[in-house]
Amino acid sequence: MARNLLKAGFDVVVYDTQQDRLDSLAEAGAGAASSAREVADRAEIVMVCLNTIEAGHAVAKEVAGGSAVRIYVDMSTTGPSVAADIRVHFDGTEIVMLDAPVSGHISKAVDGSLTVIVSGSREAAEQVRPAFEAMGENIFYIGDIAGGGQMMKLANNYLNNVQAIATSEAITMGIKFGLDPKIMFDVLNVSTGRNSQTSGKLRDAVLSREFAGGANMKISHKDISLAVEEAESLGSPALTGALVRGIFAEALAKGGDKERSSAIFKYVAAKAGLDFGGG
Repeated sequence: MARNLLKAGFDVVVYDTQQDRLDSLAEAGAGAASSAREVADRAEIVMVCLNTIEAGHAVAKEVAGGSAVRIYVDMSTTGPSVAADIRVHFDGTEIVMLDAPVSGHISKAVDGSLTVIVSGSREAAEQVRPAFEAMGENIFYIGDIAGGGQMMKLANNYLNNVQAIATSEAITMGIKFGLDPKIMFDVLNVSTGRNSQTSGKLRDAVLSREFAGGANMKISHKDISLAVEEAESLGSPALTGALVRGIFAEALAKGGDKERSSAIFKYVAAKAGLDFGGG
């Protein structure tokens, strides 16, 4: 995402806790900062994409004291309740916060074709739009509703994670019966069972037996957990999601915490006595 901003001609200042990433982006033309606060002292628009709630709060609190920042764009997946809590860090400042979580595989981040889901001030969203367009091909403005982008992202990830488990169970059932998984995927992808998993990373992982696709499985568990918690707080049913959360939790406990999300198939298959390397 940062590289695509550079390619589009933006002046980019970066910070990350991993020095090798900083060095790589500095070589690509970015200015390297020594902290999130330094980024906020040098950049009017600060964009963050973080993988834990704790990091979300810590970075927002640090950025809130910056001298240059005027718009804070949270591109993480936190959920609307957490987004509301993070906004508190900017109370009493002149900083406007946008929720702008992204959707898409790592390949889409690389080629600049992510989906960006934006909510908050329309004026601020329009100001940041050129940067969004450098990173994504589908930019959706949800409205001036705090956490709206986060709610939409949770709904998307809820469906994606449910699909991952349902697809894993369906393919496992077929293999157990004696069907060829390649033929199963071919049939599913021209039938009503087609989804982002049958035509994407899970299919590739099962057929190659290389489960390297997707984000870390801990992030999948985080996302489905956030969605279930939000649904429960709204009094909205999330029974399927609760079951999926439990399946991911069990896989994490058996070693999935060190694997990518496509590896969930291995743990589902193991329950049927099929050895794809799962616990």
